[in-house]
Amino acid sequence: MRRGKPWPILAVALALLAVSLGLLVASHVSSQLQANRQAVWHSFRVADVTRALLSAVQDAETGQRGYILTERDSYLGPYEAAQRQVPLLQRQLGQLLAGNAAQRARAERLQGLVEDKMVELAESLTLSRNQGFAAGRALVQTDRGRELMLAIRGAVEAILSEQQAALGQQVEAADRSQDASLLAALSGIVLSLAAIAAGTLLLLRNNTRLKRAEAALAEKGAVLQATLDHIQDGVAAFDAAGALVACNRQFFTLLDFPHALAKLGTPFSAFLAIDRRREPSVLAAPDRVRGPAGSGQQVSLSQAGRELEVYRNAMPEGGFVVSCIDVTRRAQAEAILRQTQKMEAIGQLTGGVAHDFNNMLQVVSANLEMLGRELGPEHGGRRHLGHAISGVARGARLTAQLLAFARRQPLDPRVIHPGRLVQEMTDLLRRTLGERIAVEAVVAGGLWNTQVDPGQLENALLNLALNARDAMPEGGKLTIEVANAALDEDYAAVHLEVEPGQYVMLAVSDTGLGMPPGVMARVFEPFFTTKEEGHGTGLGLSQVYGFVKQSGGHVKLYSEPGQGTAVKLYLPRSRRAEDLLGGGSLGPVVGGHETILVVEDDAELREAVVEMLQGLGYRVLRAEQAEAALTVLSSGVQVDLLFTDVVMPGPIRTRDLARRAQEMMPGLKVVYTSGYTANAIIHDGRLDEDVQLLSKPYRREDLARHLRRALGAAAPEPGLLAAAALGGGSGEAAGEGGETPIGWPEGAVALVVEDDPLIRMNLVQMVEIMGLTPAEAGKAETALAWLGKNPRPALLITDLTLPGMDGIALAVEARKLHPGLPVMLATGHAEGSLSIPPELADGLGFLGKPFAMLQLERALKALWLKTR
Repeated sequence: MRRGKPWPILAVALALLAVSLGLLVASHVSSQLQANRQAVWHSFRVADVTRALLSAVQDAETGQRGYILTERDSYLGPYEAAQRQVPLLQRQLGQLLAGNAAQRARAERLQGLVEDKMVELAESLTLSRNQGFAAGRALVQTDRGRELMLAIRGAVEAILSEQQAALGQQVEAADRSQDASLLAALSGIVLSLAAIAAGTLLLLRNNTRLKRAEAALAEKGAVLQATLDHIQDGVAAFDAAGALVACNRQFFTLLDFPHALAKLGTPFSAFLAIDRRREPSVLAAPDRVRGPAGSGQQVSLSQAGRELEVYRNAMPEGGFVVSCIDVTRRAQAEAILRQTQKMEAIGQLTGGVAHDFNNMLQVVSANLEMLGRELGPEHGGRRHLGHAISGVARGARLTAQLLAFARRQPLDPRVIHPGRLVQEMTDLLRRTLGERIAVEAVVAGGLWNTQVDPGQLENALLNLALNARDAMPEGGKLTIEVANAALDEDYAAVHLEVEPGQYVMLAVSDTGLGMPPGVMARVFEPFFTTKEEGHGTGLGLSQVYGFVKQSGGHVKLYSEPGQGTAVKLYLPRSRRAEDLLGGGSLGPVVGGHETILVVEDDAELREAVVEMLQGLGYRVLRAEQAEAALTVLSSGVQVDLLFTDVVMPGPIRTRDLARRAQEMMPGLKVVYTSGYTANAIIHDGRLDEDVQLLSKPYRREDLARHLRRALGAAAPEPGLLAAAALGGGSGEAAGEGGETPIGWPEGAVALVVEDDPLIRMNLVQMVEIMGLTPAEAGKAETALAWLGKNPRPALLITDLTLPGMDGIALAVEARKLHPGLPVMLATGHAEGSLSIPPELADGLGFLGKPFAMLQLERALKALWLKTR
């Protein structure tokens, strides 16, 4: 086999060698020349800065001299300018000479001299201003300034001389480099000729390789185009002339451009012509979309039904890139977040208002009920009293609606069969809506159970039905449909607040007026209503919305003007068996004789509750906060039930109070009450399983039934228990067990002495209910004054602990004014622990605190029988 000639390879090697040598020499020479240029520039720069520094110091001295000699401020201009320039020039000189130790030392010496000179100039100016120009001129005439100036010039000259010598060396080096560069250039010419010959051969060979590279580039371009077509964002690139050089299909889909424009070379003006015809324009106003990467302005394209972010950014080689991102889901998520934050803010506000408002309503309600018991059934004021009680009920419903919308209401969810609940409500809805509204219920077979608060679901259905009735003023048809439903991933992708899964769908449809889009967008907002002023609170549908959301469900509204409205409630499916719902809280109002500890921080509300419980026959203890309640329990007194508010001040939480109370007293029952509960006994909008809650405001009947449900059936007790428990009587009706009421003389007066105004008020009310005419005093001195001016009362009821004179001393003095006066001593101490004077041995009764009306009536009856 014949071997090929090595000449082409040798030529290529020589060419490469020549090029490499030329590049090496050129690089070396270029580096040398660059170093020389930098050194020369550095020398000139040092000289310029040094001279400028000397000139600035001289200008400062000139300004100082002119000012002192002429005594005119206008001559200070050069001095003041030098003051600003000198520090900058000194800093520059220090930086320039920092790399050479000897030069740095000279620069530091020069800087020190300059600073001394500037100090000397400043001293002469200060002396001239403070002591006169003659003193300044005398200082100038000394040799100090001249010597400093001479030293500065010497230092400057030393630096300049050194820089001059360095400059000469650099020029010599530059000349040598120039000779070397000439020799290298000649060598390079020779070698380049050889390289050209070899390069020609290489070009011929590389032509084939270039074609192969073009084919590979085309393949990579196809891969790039496929990549662009598969990304979610729209991209289009235009060169400096405005011609399309790259794009993907998504760009035309998102921005709604014809795909016929997706040809390379299409001018940008073709896109603008289409873009200008729509509103809003995206590309016609580049200031709206121009900006660096990562910035831009969100643009909404109504015709495409999407929320888009469009960016226009410049490319490094000219031209620009327009990119488009579909942010529809993000915009929806942000809208949901804003709605959630608004709901949270309303919930916080509503919670605080509801707590205080319900407390006030409870005080009003309790006192109105007690007033109603005192007024007879034929009293003329009962009509006004009924109106007041109705107002309290409306206020309570309004607060409950606010809490429902804000998802703060305490739910008591049960597993129910929604079809059964709808069928049970159908007759009620027919009676409520009237004959002009046809009501039809459609319940699908095989219906799933759901876990919701049945009472709230009934309220939601009633609210929807009443809204449907108002939308059909001429009559129509209301259809309630219950069926199983599955919300899949596609539905959840459009409604981001929905979790995909199985639901029970409850739809309420009407054939009414329907709603325009503007009303539909606001229909679930609180206080929004299309009714006339005074004909609606705007809280009905918002209450439905809040209840469904709090229950983990979803609400969907469909409506068209003139075509009616359909509201669909999707409630999560429950796989548990249906709960058996009890008979509710109906039944007779029954009291009891157990001991109840009331914990309430609102003083008026606490006293109202205590009075209601005492009227029901219970023995009542009270505490204003958790710490006081634990103190009462630790005293050893037997308590059967803890009735406590949820929201109270103090470091001990209500749940902790209940837990510690039950540890101290096993078997203790706990009933909570609150106008608003946050997280103490409610989690995820639902009551804890072991919690009994009585929401404020409540009526006496609700309180009685709730307590008996917690305590169990009331144990029979002889005496007046039944009468007291039923709130009956002024002391004239016969009690159980054969006991008879006390026969007080006509107009008999009972003097009540108690320093606590609330206790005194309650005691006066009890005495009046028992048929006595009450007189009251807050201390012993007031009581004695009354006894001295009035006839003898039927009896004296006094607290043991009074300010000043105590109850026993008061009884002794009262017996002196009215011998034989019956005295009832109210005390929290044991009877045997008291020291009773002999003059009080007869006609004295004891009443242990705390006491209910039943205990008071028995004690008074025993005292009355003993003194007759």
